[in-house]
Amino acid sequence: MIQVKANQPNLLQSIKETVSTQPSISTFFSDERSRGRQEKRITNIFPAPSNISEDWSGIKRVIHVERLTSKNGESSHTHHYYISSLCSNEAQIFAKGIRGHWSIENRLHWVKDVIQHEDSSGISKGNGVETLSILKNLAINLCRGLGFDSIKEAGIHFSSNVKELLLHFRT
Repeated sequence: MIQVKANQPNLLQSIKETVSTQPSISTFFSDERSRGRQEKRITNIFPAPSNISEDWSGIKRVIHVERLTSKNGESSHTHHYYISSLCSNEAQIFAKGIRGHWSIENRLHWVKDVIQHEDSSGISKGNGVETLSILKNLAINLCRGLGFDSIKEAGIHFSSNVKELLLHFRT
């Protein structure tokens, strides 16, 4: 399952047409309150559009997620579109998969972007980008494996306790 954004304009347009003109196969509603934010999600699934390029022939389902969020008196209303090669008729399965993706986004990509400044790295030649990404993943996994929920706190802790950090490496 992948999210479809504006960088695939023809596919996105076909999906939006399908969502606006076809009845959904299944709908799943969720309502969560967390960290002072109320979020309602409506997940609808549809069959794959008939008018899409052969490049997308593996699409079995289109997923439309409508999010209504409110926090501190401010609200937002967004629409997100996904495609999947899974041929399920249960919207709840797709809703759980999408929520699971956000867990990865928050626990890995956000850490790499914000805490480890991966996007602002000056490295761009050879295998440097891949090597640095692997090393950053190793650091995150080591910190999580040692019981740190916050990678920032782990970095602060180990910058003052280098000998302790070295005990976790085998030679």
